[in-house]
Amino acid sequence: METFRKIFLAIIALAVMELAGGTAAAGTLTVDADRGADFTSIQEAVDSAKEGDTILVMPGKYVENVHIGKPLSIISGAGAPEETVVEAADRRDHVFHIRADNVNVNGFTLQGAKYEDDLLAGIYLDNVQESTIQGNILSGNYYGIYLKKSRENLLSRNVAYDNKYGILLCVSSGENILDRNMISDNYYGVDLENACNNNILTGNTVYSNRENGVMVISSSCTDINNNNISSNPKAGIKLDNSRGNSISNNSVSDSERGIFIVFSGDNRVAGNSVNSNKVCGLQLGGSAERNIIEENRFSENKDGIFIAYSARYNTVTSNIVLNNSKGIYLTGHSDYNEIQENIVCSNSLGFYVDNCKENVLSGNVVTNNTNSGILLTESFDNFIYNNYFNNAENAAEDKTNIWNTTKTAGKNIAGGSYMGGNCWASPEGDGFSQTGEDADGDGICDSPYQIGDSESDELALVYSPIADSLIQKKVIIPEIAENESKAKGSSVEKEATEKSPLGSAYPVGVILIAFLISGRKGNK
Repeated sequence: METFRKIFLAIIALAVMELAGGTAAAGTLTVDADRGADFTSIQEAVDSAKEGDTILVMPGKYVENVHIGKPLSIISGAGAPEETVVEAADRRDHVFHIRADNVNVNGFTLQGAKYEDDLLAGIYLDNVQESTIQGNILSGNYYGIYLKKSRENLLSRNVAYDNKYGILLCVSSGENILDRNMISDNYYGVDLENACNNNILTGNTVYSNRENGVMVISSSCTDINNNNISSNPKAGIKLDNSRGNSISNNSVSDSERGIFIVFSGDNRVAGNSVNSNKVCGLQLGGSAERNIIEENRFSENKDGIFIAYSARYNTVTSNIVLNNSKGIYLTGHSDYNEIQENIVCSNSLGFYVDNCKENVLSGNVVTNNTNSGILLTESFDNFIYNNYFNNAENAAEDKTNIWNTTKTAGKNIAGGSYMGGNCWASPEGDGFSQTGEDADGDGICDSPYQIGDSESDELALVYSPIADSLIQKKVIIPEIAENESKAKGSSVEKEATEKSPLGSAYPVGVILIAFLISGRKGNK
């Protein structure tokens, strides 16, 4: 029996060391509000602990404010954070105020740090590095988790709800990872403000916050990828005065604007699914410049892509824009943009260009839009060539634009051997490019296609079914794949929500420790 007891205790010690990331010299202190352990308060244990120690907190409610100024691991011994609650004794102080590097906080519910509009947090990282905040619930605080001048920290599998801010990073808090957190029902979801550069947000679920889901202000090189962001009334993701950020492979839905980029440049938006947003799927506005928007899917928004208010020199390429009111909408002196190789299908208006000049639209497939393929008002000198139009009404304009390039050898969008103008088809099969003559067989119609009263496409392309097969490949097949992905995703999400947000945060050794201490308590 004694041998078994020694083995059992060794297993527990190894488990705690693994969880704490410590060494053999690190100790374990226990806390139980019912006096069954080394201490009855977490702060007492913190004050007594040595650097690198682990503090194991038994289930219960602790009313205190905890100040941590040394490297420690503070771990809940419960299987779920709901069972170990720390409530602010002084609502004008943070619940956990961390001022040391290498602090781990794992498995608590932290609440009550909220006094009028004092800037208080469930967990406050104050100029610290390399700490881990994992598997906690933050509720009823001004900030759920608040980082200031803090770098290289991991925030993982936390749940933040009913705070003013779910998670806030500010003042040069960079190189942090926010991974698989659930942020909901706060006033603001996740905010990065004031030189918070090189952070990663991945795998988070951000929904039903009362303003924006994710907001990046005056910060650079944020990587926002593989998040599910929905039902945030203002914007799903907003970049404001921020440069060099990447927004990729997110699902963004049910906001006013899915993705909103304002006064920001040199950002990349790629591979996102953006749907069912009330104003637009994506907006570039307020002098947004040199952003790249590529390989996204915008569907069932009011407008798919909205480029407005002097947004210039942006590249919009290889997107699918489907079932919106206006597919791609440029307005308000948004000039010098390149809109290329997009599928713009089954919208009310495919392209609407209003009061803009010198944009390039080429290589786009514009089909089945009910009102018009492209409408230009008060817009001039836009360069529109090598597009495939197949709509009941293909084009209308009231100014002078350029509808073809110089005839040049090279495969065009309709499968011909020369670049020139555009392919003008109709759903009934009697469009100009479908019926026009091509006596020399160069793939260019022998007569120009008239646009309005005075404009024409001098080098209209001869129709080929190749563009129709392109639609089959780029629209219908991805739609099937997306539906299958959604079905799989909802199954995975359901499975995830049924589990503790801690995931694998609790090795079996911690459960054994809790069992051992509860047994010791019973023997006293």
